[in-house]
Amino acid sequence: MNDSELRRRELLRQTRKLYDENQEVPAVHPRYGNIYRSLYDGEEHVPSGGSFYIRLAVGILCFICFVYMDQSKVSVAEVDSTAIVDQIEKNVDAETIKEVWKNL
Repeated sequence: MNDSELRRRELLRQTRKLYDENQEVPAVHPRYGNIYRSLYDGEEHVPSGGSFYIRLAVGILCFICFVYMDQSKVSVAEVDSTAIVDQIEKNVDAETIKEVWKNL
């Protein structure tokens, strides 16, 4: 092989390395990692379970505590079930919320 052929082979190797599609995933924000992998990876990526079941369990636990407070007329930190219902049903206008946020 002469010098010119060696040079061409080296340039070809560098070009293949530069445009190789089998590279590792580039630095992608974790929020967009699943989207990137689904678009550019050949294999199917199975997302993790997330926090749905934890949030569901906390919601059910809160509901059970509320029902217990309502049935047995228990007051926790001077708050009973009627105070909770009143706060849920309370109508708040947008202006009041804006004023509170401005004061923070």
